[in-house]
Parts: sequence; structure tokens; C-alpha cells
Amino acid sequence: MSIQGLNRQNLSDYTTEVVRAGRDARPEVKSVSLDGSDLVVKDYRSGKSLFGRLLGRFLVLREKAAYECLDGLRGVPHYYGTLDAYALILQHMPAQRVTEVAPDAVPPGFFELLAEIVDNLHRRGIAHGDLHKLDNILIDENAEPVILDFTSAIMTGSNPLAVLLFSALCEDDWRGVYKLKREIAPEQLTAQEREFLARRSLGERLFRRVREPFRTLIKRWATD
Repeated sequence: MSIQGLNRQNLSDYTTEVVRAGRDARPEVKSVSLDGSDLVVKDYRSGKSLFGRLLGRFLVLREKAAYECLDGLRGVPHYYGTLDAYALILQHMPAQRVTEVAPDAVPPGFFELLAEIVDNLHRRGIAHGDLHKLDNILIDENAEPVILDFTSAIMTGSNPLAVLLFSALCEDDWRGVYKLKREIAPEQLTAQEREFLARRSLGERLFRRVREPFRTLIKRWATD
């Protein structure tokens, strides 16, 4: 059966592992093997509250738009489509969190390639928005970077708020890259990057001040 034939009814037949259980607004993540392809299904259907399920539908639409915009970009999983309104089907990329590997397993060119990937995201009008969570940056079996989880992504021009926030979110992406470099390979951190990490723009401070209470409110609604 082709990937296009995967649906809610036959999903369990092809699931090889539940990588992460779903909870509230947090999606369940399943490994799926189908038609010779290793896939990941990111499923928000497990949300118990009505708001949580509605939020899941919104997040699927948002992440779907980001993946479609990034199609073919190196270091980003391929997007195969949606299972239904609550779930995304993505390429499984064998990788692990870069923070969990030994520093000497990260080659010298890793951060140059990571910077290239982030720059290409921004050139395509996408700010990831959550790279300060270093778990979203992985290292694959070829020791190359992989970026996951575009639920917080902002697409430039998608709405007036996105236009206002895009620049601040791009800066936030770079902060995540430099933060990771400081943690894993501090000797590679340039003076300019150290200075960047030491300061925060007014726009970024305001954005963070608004974002965190909003996220807390969303999570509370999703559990009610």
C-alpha cells in the first residue's frame, strides 16, 4: 500500500513504535513503516478537551504550511501529507538530539551547515520560533544537522502580526544556534556571536514577555 493509503483506520497496522505519548495539547508521535518507507506520524487526536482538539487542528494547519514551504530543503524532514485534520505524516530521519552526543562526535563543519539551514529557512520566509529549545536540533547518521518541530513557526506575510514578529523570531532562531554552539563547541563561538548572546533587543524582550503567558494560558485551556 502506498503512503497515500495510510489512514486513521489502518494506522495501527503499520505502527512500529509509539515514540511519545500524547497529552493535552502535546501530540502523540508514532514510528510507522509502510511501502518501504520509515515515517513519523505526529497526532493531536489524543487531546481530551474540546479546546485541545481545536488547537491540534490549528497546529496541524500551521505546521503543514511551514513544511510545504520548506519542501526539498536540506536538514528538514520531507512532508508527505496529513492523516486527517489532526495528524501530520513526515519522513523519519534517523537522528538523535545533538545535546546527547559526545562533543567530539560533532564535526567542525556542523555549525556552518546548521547556519546554512537556518538561513535558508529565513530566505523561504519561515522563522522556526523554537530553536532556543535545543531538543529541536538533531544530528543525523551522517553527522549533519536536522531541524524538527515547526509548530511555532511564523511565515512572513501570512498576517500583520507575522510581519511584525518575523524579524524578532529570526533573531531568536540565531540565538538558539549560538546557544547550542556555546554548549557543545564554545571554542567555535565568535566574539560577535558572544556579544549577540549577551544582549536582547527591545522587540525580542517584548515578544518573550507576551509569548510566555500566552503559552501558559493555552496549555491550561487544553487540559480543562
